[in-house]
Amino acid sequence: MELQELVEKRLPHDRVAEADAIDSLSQEPSLDRTALQQALSDYANQYGGTDADLDPDLEAAAIEQLLKSD
Repeated sequence: MELQELVEKRLPHDRVAEADAIDSLSQEPSLDRTALQQALSDYANQYGGTDADLDPDLEAAAIEQLLKSD
C-alpha cells in the first residue's frame, strides 16, 4: 500500500483535503512562496503540539509504512 493510500484511509477527508490543497498550492507557478512559507510557519507555531498537530492514526500509519520499507 502506498503512503498516499495510507493517508487517505487514516485521515479524515477534511484533513486529506487540507494536505491536497497545500500540495496543489505549492505547485502554482504564480505562488508567492515566501507568503506560503510564512503561512505554514504561522500555522505550525499556532497548532504545534495540539490535537490539530498530533494524529495518532497518521503516526501509526507512518510507522507501519517505515517498518515495511526496511
